[in-house]
Amino acid sequence: MKIFNVLDFGAKADGITLDSPAVQKAVDACHGAGGGEVFFPKGIYVLATVFLKSHVHITFEKGTHILGALDFYAYAQQEEIAYPLYQDASHSYFDLAMFVGKYCEDISIIGPAVIDMRCVWDEDGVRGEAIRHRGPKGISLKECNGVELADFTLNNVTDLAIYFAGCNEVEIHGIQMRVFIDGISPDNCKNVKIYDCDVESGDDGIVFKSSYTLNRIDICKNIEVRNCRVKSRCSALKIGTETNGGFENILFENIEVYDSVITAVAIESVDGAVIDGLKMKDINIKNCNGLLYITLGDRMRGPEGRSVGAVRNVTLENITVEGPYEPYPIMPSSYFSYKDKDYYQIPWHFKPVEEGQERCGREDAWQITSGICGMPDHPLENITLKNVRMRVVGGVQEYEREVPEPARKYPEITNMGWNLPAKGIFFRHIKGLTLENVSVDSFMSDAREDFIFEDVSDLVVK
Repeated sequence: MKIFNVLDFGAKADGITLDSPAVQKAVDACHGAGGGEVFFPKGIYVLATVFLKSHVHITFEKGTHILGALDFYAYAQQEEIAYPLYQDASHSYFDLAMFVGKYCEDISIIGPAVIDMRCVWDEDGVRGEAIRHRGPKGISLKECNGVELADFTLNNVTDLAIYFAGCNEVEIHGIQMRVFIDGISPDNCKNVKIYDCDVESGDDGIVFKSSYTLNRIDICKNIEVRNCRVKSRCSALKIGTETNGGFENILFENIEVYDSVITAVAIESVDGAVIDGLKMKDINIKNCNGLLYITLGDRMRGPEGRSVGAVRNVTLENITVEGPYEPYPIMPSSYFSYKDKDYYQIPWHFKPVEEGQERCGREDAWQITSGICGMPDHPLENITLKNVRMRVVGGVQEYEREVPEPARKYPEITNMGWNLPAKGIFFRHIKGLTLENVSVDSFMSDAREDFIFEDVSDLVVK
């Protein structure tokens, strides 16, 4: 493979000079020669946007440091979109990023570099209110085929850290990140492997989407996530909420979820998507607030004519949920959170408390009840929990006996309330539910049942 050393194209690697123009020359030359390796010798490089090209492989020598340009306007600004934008603004734009690949084949970014994007935000709000001052993405890929991202550290990204939509044959491994917004986000992608990654995010951790960002309905299919650690200020492992298309044959295996605020696991179809064939196996959950949330709703943010989706054939196997439930450091969740130096989470402060109430007392039970719920006319189908052991905070003596049907709201676990009639899991509107060796206990005495079943048919408990 022919090597194109970025220093030969004018990169200074002095930690001061903006090297992205030189790196772009190396990428263009490599592509023009039919492909090869764009090599970064160890040094300190300052980069804004670099557009990747087919058959170009970025490689980092050990000791390489990549710093994001501190000027927000040095990056390529967000492109104009000529078709409807139903999804969140962050999932609508690709160009405003450090590394951008669009319609590429056979590309990679590999090597033990530290990429620090240095907390660059849209301070002037030019991106619009919908995107809330977010800055550049880390890596942004659109309709690429044959991608490998491996072995680097990615920190302080102020929009989606690794976002890829409509991509096929993607392998992501050996990446560590501490970022402000979502960590790793496949959107309508197929044949993806994510493994040996360590993700800490101020928003969702590893999160699948099936949005309308490609100007069509599509699907996430054949995706494996293995051997990862995830910490999140929102949902650590998530499908949704952008769910216009579908999800099929998805596997999460051997995942450690810890110190997460809203939910450890969230599976949500609210815009018409069919989720069919999801397996979560060997998931160890520690020190998390909401634990499990599976829901179906009719928000229906997308093209007209779509009908309510479905969630079926979901298996959760070998799931352990445990304490201790203690405060922890965490990434801020937004520009405003960052400006407030909001780097610390006290779990039982997540729920607002009344004036004068003891804020740190364990008698104020704070943990959100897990919910696995369909809709009255659209039940979840064939849900299996096997070898699930939960140890929750407990301590609830008074609780909400009437649970609302929050179908059209944003699908957050708190929509149904905080303290539901079950201390373990609240099940509702399900056709075909199997519980095998599923147990729940609590640190504090709790007046509620372990499980509540409402409108559940074909229930099997072993």
